[in-house]
Amino acid sequence: MSVILIRPNTPYSSHSGLVSVQYPINIGYLSAFLNQNSVNCRVRDFEVEKFNEDEFKSFVKAVNPKLIGFSCMTPHILNAAYLASIVKNNFPEIKTVVGGAHPSAIPEQTLREFPQFDVVVVGEGENTLLELAQRLICSKEINDVVGIVFNDKGKISFNPPRMPIENLDKIPFPDRSFLPMRMYKKSHVSKGFSRSFLRVAEVTISRGCPYQCIYCASKAVHSCKIRFRGIENIIKEIEKLVDDFNVEHISFLDDTISIRKDVLSAVCVYLRMKKITFDCFTRVDHVDNDMIKLMAGSGCKKISFGIESGSQKILRLIKKGTTVSQVREAFRLCKKHRIAKIEGSFMIGAHPDEDREDIELTRKLIFELRPDILAIFIAVPYPGTELNRMLKERKFLNYENWDDFKLFLGNPSWKCCQVPNEELKQISRNIINKHYLNPALLMNNFSGLRNIEELFYWLRLAFSYLKTRKL
Repeated sequence: MSVILIRPNTPYSSHSGLVSVQYPINIGYLSAFLNQNSVNCRVRDFEVEKFNEDEFKSFVKAVNPKLIGFSCMTPHILNAAYLASIVKNNFPEIKTVVGGAHPSAIPEQTLREFPQFDVVVVGEGENTLLELAQRLICSKEINDVVGIVFNDKGKISFNPPRMPIENLDKIPFPDRSFLPMRMYKKSHVSKGFSRSFLRVAEVTISRGCPYQCIYCASKAVHSCKIRFRGIENIIKEIEKLVDDFNVEHISFLDDTISIRKDVLSAVCVYLRMKKITFDCFTRVDHVDNDMIKLMAGSGCKKISFGIESGSQKILRLIKKGTTVSQVREAFRLCKKHRIAKIEGSFMIGAHPDEDREDIELTRKLIFELRPDILAIFIAVPYPGTELNRMLKERKFLNYENWDDFKLFLGNPSWKCCQVPNEELKQISRNIINKHYLNPALLMNNFSGLRNIEELFYWLRLAFSYLKTRKL
């Protein structure tokens, strides 16, 4: 017997030139874990596959699974519900299971809002999904499976939570065989790094986050305790990626790669020896001169910082735990050691007390820092976040239309802060336009190109950006 795991498409699909499209290694981990335990797993990724309802129904009929699982962040949830409806209307005996940040944050609301889902897997999915699959394949009851919330004949039942996996080295490497890598060329893995001109692989070295930022829902899936893979385990995976896919660049997806400097240092030494380049995310309070020097000398081509605001008041209110002076120092060190691309991510409307003065401080910091790659968003109160609760308490968020809950080209149906939404959108557009139409920045991003394919990538990116200016 088999199970099917699905990543639904998102509203971003029509803007794939600007939005990252990564191989879904979260599903890859689940697939590898299930297959290792003798549960055959099939995967569909409608972020890159064209959806056809008749083909989908034929596929489900041919596989004849006991369980179909959907991996969902908030932008996926409506399309996942649509797919689950097709399953329930045509194959009512199949259990539909949904997991990921959105349903984990609000499991009861998810099941009441979308009765086409039978079960929510709360938190990490490997052990829970395996137990569910094994029970269903043997036609056993699932009522006592820990880590789930389920619809029990119209009543929502909550089972005890499942403890996070302590030893991440026991999980097999992600399955990367269910779809050809060439299907992930339509956009970048990380801005500036695309499979259209580079052999890239996504890797995570940890799970969990110890920080309490009010806008982040990652704790809904992973615990506040951060758990790291062993150094030897990480290096073995990279070696396998080189052997299987001739990978030349690693995109590390961890939110803060430099929390454990001993782990990062060992990985950097290996990457330098193998002449493999990489990009990563981290925080401005987790870098210093020696670390940036080591990363730059080991092939780091981009560091992405979540800066969020240029106002120290807002950084305090959103519980970021960083300072504006740390932001400036992190950028200074990256420029000193010639990190090729520095990305800065900012939010406006990040707290209900944010006002025009705070936003002006953010605008000034952006043009002081001049990041090579800039992302600026209107904050989204994702379910499960403190920001969501805060806006509801202040009557700023009166209903949740999940179509509106997107960072890119969002149209908030909630009041964000002390500045009207239309003004926030205009401020964001003005900053982006002024930043990216700067001749010096354009020259920098087009300099040092590896090949003609990379030139075409940047031209496509520029064209996609110009199209969105009209939206």
